[in-house]
Amino acid sequence: MTVHLVGAGCGTPALLTLGARDLLACADHVVYDRLIHPDLLQLCPERCRFHAVGKRRGDHYLPQEKINSLLVRLGRMGGVTVRLKGGDPFLFGRGGEEALALEEASIPWKALPGLSAALAGGAAGLSATHRGLARSLTLATGHAGEMALDRSFWSALASAPGTVALYMGVSLFPDIVSLLEKEGLPSQTPAAAVTWAGWGRARKRSGTLADLSEAARQGDLQSPSILYIGPAAELPLHPVPGPLQGMQVACCRPAPESWETARHLESFGADAYSLPLLTLQRCHEPEAADRIASADWIVLTSPRAPALMSEAAGDLRRIRARFAVIGQGTARALKETGLVADTIATPETSEGLAQLLTETISPGERVLFFRNERGSSLPVEAARLRGAAIDELAAYRMVASPLPGEELYREHWSEAPLDAVLFGSAALAEAWRERFGPLPSSCRAVAWGPHCGLAVRELFGLTPLIMERPDGDSLLETLKEAWSRE
Repeated sequence: MTVHLVGAGCGTPALLTLGARDLLACADHVVYDRLIHPDLLQLCPERCRFHAVGKRRGDHYLPQEKINSLLVRLGRMGGVTVRLKGGDPFLFGRGGEEALALEEASIPWKALPGLSAALAGGAAGLSATHRGLARSLTLATGHAGEMALDRSFWSALASAPGTVALYMGVSLFPDIVSLLEKEGLPSQTPAAAVTWAGWGRARKRSGTLADLSEAARQGDLQSPSILYIGPAAELPLHPVPGPLQGMQVACCRPAPESWETARHLESFGADAYSLPLLTLQRCHEPEAADRIASADWIVLTSPRAPALMSEAAGDLRRIRARFAVIGQGTARALKETGLVADTIATPETSEGLAQLLTETISPGERVLFFRNERGSSLPVEAARLRGAAIDELAAYRMVASPLPGEELYREHWSEAPLDAVLFGSAALAEAWRERFGPLPSSCRAVAWGPHCGLAVRELFGLTPLIMERPDGDSLLETLKEAWSRE
């Protein structure tokens, strides 16, 4: 019945600790706030129940007392409860208040730290400490009710050595600067603001206290931002940006490919979101084992098919067929079952597979297509034109699946609109349309292949970018070209 107070870090899921990942993987309940990356909820098991306790606009927050009561109630229910906070729960995250409430209710709790935003500024070129300039780092907040009226607090900050990092709303910058100046801190003191620390869209703005105060007053600074004050703030540090730096990308692919693709794009500077809008549901075809055993050729069109085919076949020794597969991924998956592909389609598209079958199949041979219920008709027609006897065995279908934290995706996109959406299939494009509606006018659609591209045109009335090859390198090239135009 332990409640775990867990820091989610800030920005990319790559900054999540291994311990936090392991806790999420076994969680029965997750209580999360608005500043986490929504993809983190995909690390939880299917049985997990999710409890959203904060949104971006203040009038939608669940009061802290009710959050405490929720944690106590969930703790008494038993199982694993994770309170997932952006940054670190004990750095201006009210982790102490929640821990005290649990102790008063005799609920055992544990804490797991997370990377706080003030310490993530280095990724944007901000060194909080520096030999000869800043031997200390003071973390403070100017957004703590009556503390804003405490002159001794601001006097201490104004005279603090090293670097002062202030967590606060951007709207408070001018007032904070005014208070610090009244306590003797010169308006020309070096300062920097880091916005969205830890994210691909993170930005550092350097200047003086007076410069940043005016920028905030003019609306040129966004929230959330950390204000750094002190000599180290003016160090000319410029990390090499990735080719997709700041690009906002949604990746509509099945799991786990959606997660893997999103994390791959983040390594090049994008803010990427994993959207596995469809999940696999097995089909149960009659006499599947006999139909597999009687085939001369078995055609597999995705990495999901080999394991399902192996299960449906039962005794693999009955299989006499040769295997034609679409791409190296499917070939590797087939090898894991103990079978080997005889021929592999290149390029890894329906068109490539159709060409392969045209060159390989002989008239009269029995060709079994073991694949997605909604597979492309191109390879089937190619084999039929060669005079083959066609058998289509539906291995699985893709059905709509819930997206935990869906409201967070919408909130992130309202603040940082999507620049591109990747569609891994026509079915996923349809699922997006049903879930999120039309694409924004400024957003580019990227199709995994020509067949998917046709569906995108029909569904959204726009011309998508079509990847030359269905792989990560081609996706990166396509997005780089689109982003460079922006």
